[in-house]
Amino acid sequence: MPKPKIKKIRGSRTCGSGLHKNNSRGRGCRGGSGNAGMFKHKYIKAIKEGYDIGKYGFTRPKVVRSDLRAIRIVKETLRELKKEGKLDEYTYKFLYSRPELNVGDLSFIIDKLVENGLAEKEGEVYNIDLSVLGYTKLLGTGKVDKAIRVQVSKATPKAVEKIEVAGGSVELV
Repeated sequence: MPKPKIKKIRGSRTCGSGLHKNNSRGRGCRGGSGNAGMFKHKYIKAIKEGYDIGKYGFTRPKVVRSDLRAIRIVKETLRELKKEGKLDEYTYKFLYSRPELNVGDLSFIIDKLVENGLAEKEGEVYNIDLSVLGYTKLLGTGKVDKAIRVQVSKATPKAVEKIEVAGGSVELV
């Protein structure tokens, strides 16, 4: 049997819970759940809890960012070389997974690049132009155990040092 109060207020707008906007099923008048209103009606609470107020920085669109554009160019170049038959499947997957090229990666893959005709070997020295593969910068991670003469737009000092210690050279184009 229903309570008389419930029966009495059926048909009213709020069923006895006060204002219609505070019909919150026993949670009180909190002004939103979680961090809602932290910079509006809960502003003082935000200051006391130490929230940073305001916007900081700007994220440039992916179309404009030079690092993402360089990665896209490398991947497009590698796809074209694979279509032309200048890259085998293994070399393509190896290079495609690396948006930037390290000296260790180059030392590891240089023999395959010579087989595919993208690099040359003169005696004990390998010659390679990284712009053919789409790379613009050579980084210094890894070990170099072969003499490599590299032509590239940019190279880190560590990369230049490691290649020169191994008997090669870096030519900045």
